[in-house]
Amino acid sequence: MSKEGKILIVDDLSTHLLLLQTILHDEGYKTEITDNPKTVIDFLLKDEYQVVLLDIMMPGMDGFQVLEKIRSNNKLSNVNVIIISAKTDSWSIKNAMDNGAFDYITKPINIKDVRNKVKSAMIQSSL
Repeated sequence: MSKEGKILIVDDLSTHLLLLQTILHDEGYKTEITDNPKTVIDFLLKDEYQVVLLDIMMPGMDGFQVLEKIRSNNKLSNVNVIIISAKTDSWSIKNAMDNGAFDYITKPINIKDVRNKVKSAMIQSSL
């Protein structure tokens, strides 16, 4: 059974990409993955995604910069971004939320947490 909506997973580590993709596939979601933060906007503009799972610490462009690019594009205003990061400090979490992230998940990830927050983001994007 496939759930409505599509999720883009962005992380520079393939183990994280595969783990998140497996969790979400098991839940019935369609996913795409990329390890290159510079391609995120291209992905989002060529296909319709409801949710982006976005790592912060990546080479070339960090997740905060990607989030800023998503939020500054009017065509992407309905995309919910969930940050998934090993950064657990309050500044990083506040910065992400203040700049338009839907939610924040800390690594190592809790599978139940991922499922619940993605589900909430999907419901919110369909309203």
